[in-house]
Amino acid sequence: MKRSHTPPLAYGAVLFVGAAVSTFLLSHDGSISSYSDFFGRELSEGSLYSLKDAEKYSNLQDVSDIDYSIEERAQANNAEDKCSRLILYLPDTFADHGHGSQINNYILGVTTSTYLDRAMVLVEPPMDMNTYAGGSQFGCPIDAFRETMTQTSSLRHQQANWNVASDFPLGFSRLVDHPSWLSHGCEVPCSGTHSYKDWRRLANRFDEITCTNPDGTEVNVMVSGGSRLRIHFRKYESSMTLGHPSLAAEKWATNLGATPVEAEIFSDLKGKREIWDYVLGLMNKAGFLRFRPWIARDVELFLKTFELPMGECYDAIHVRRGDKLVEEAREDVVKYWLSQGHTDEDNLPTNYVPFAAYLSKWDGPDACPVDDNGEVQVVKRNVYIATDDPIVVHEEIAALPNHISPNTILWNDCHELTFYFNPTDDSAFHLNGDGEGGFEEGHEIEGGDSCFRRYHRNIVSIADMMILSKARTFIGEYNSNWGRMIRTMRVRLSEPVSRHDGATDGDGSIAMERNMQEVGSFTRTLDTRVAWGSDRVGAPGY
Repeated sequence: MKRSHTPPLAYGAVLFVGAAVSTFLLSHDGSISSYSDFFGRELSEGSLYSLKDAEKYSNLQDVSDIDYSIEERAQANNAEDKCSRLILYLPDTFADHGHGSQINNYILGVTTSTYLDRAMVLVEPPMDMNTYAGGSQFGCPIDAFRETMTQTSSLRHQQANWNVASDFPLGFSRLVDHPSWLSHGCEVPCSGTHSYKDWRRLANRFDEITCTNPDGTEVNVMVSGGSRLRIHFRKYESSMTLGHPSLAAEKWATNLGATPVEAEIFSDLKGKREIWDYVLGLMNKAGFLRFRPWIARDVELFLKTFELPMGECYDAIHVRRGDKLVEEAREDVVKYWLSQGHTDEDNLPTNYVPFAAYLSKWDGPDACPVDDNGEVQVVKRNVYIATDDPIVVHEEIAALPNHISPNTILWNDCHELTFYFNPTDDSAFHLNGDGEGGFEEGHEIEGGDSCFRRYHRNIVSIADMMILSKARTFIGEYNSNWGRMIRTMRVRLSEPVSRHDGATDGDGSIAMERNMQEVGSFTRTLDTRVAWGSDRVGAPGY
């Protein structure tokens, strides 16, 4: 199971194409549209990339799980004063965190804005206030650049100068295409009186203000982002699931894309877990987390370099170690080893939960399928492993018993597990380097970090995220933001049911479907198993 030391060929072709089209751009206006047209045409004519697959890689759900009619319903439900009540969400206040943290915080923003019946508008810092090279914590795709000409003493001495295009998305918006059914198509308000600095100051207090647009219309604005949003959500979380049934609950569901039937069902729910999972089911049905076209393109190119046969059913395991275990999950690691008979907390076999604990979540021998003769049937499984500790996990797999090949073992006498890893050999697996604090001393990339290297780490992470979210079975833990976010993306609404069964309750009202009364019956979660730590599921994004 030697790790690859050569860049994935097809994925590397993206950079090659970027260099190849530079000559083309020099003889044209250098616009993003010219570049995009050329790039899309060249790739679609070959076998490297097909535009028909773009939608498949734009979301963390299968295309069949998304109801694209939500935009049409949202436009029909929009009032004339749709932009009079806003939540401005400032993603940059959480930009120094990893993918899981940033996306979870965005989910908190979506949940809060729809509950408060406010349009959610993203506000990014302008380039001159952005602390990241290229204007985004998610790095620079080749699409970001526009060539301009600088003139010296004569036209003969013109030089090409490549800069990020002024209209190219910045910050979090470079990763996620924020949907118009959440923003209502509203712009950042009060441009004549409030700058980004003003919004940033207000976000630090989660303030609510009323301000005036240049056209004289007044706007009531709440400003949020980062840890302040989390504090606000924690304060009001319990009250958000009260008061059902109600018209307010139906409105909340409608804001999340619910049909009238779904909104009525949601309003009738009572349990906190039931309500939150229905919120997640509505979000995922609406396809709320949609990646930008360049993200979808480059993730597709990268995934096509994987040995994992993604055209078949596969399973996935997320093994997060590193900074999460040192600080936030130490108690759960100790509890695991105590359960294994190790009582000396200062002398544990390892300071992490071993890979075998994840594998233990497969069914035991007593649950193995058998044929008509009572013989155990071996179930073959392709298992993808996403981890920030690949070298040690490789070693753990090598030490497992019952090897069929270096990559394959027989587990519990009936599961033939073939393991697959990310094909890169990066020295860092976190968006920011070795963790949220950046690169550790002595571990910086030679030549320093750049928006290109950051973008590469971004694509690697989103590819992992996509594999984990779409797996048949996911094994992980909820100590990490990644584990909680992957579980979030795996919640679905149950298959549509008839809202009424024709029977009546004692007061003569129409009764709900009799077989849908138990908690969780209106939603389902794709097979998700917790390897260690708490299995408690919190509110969306929390």
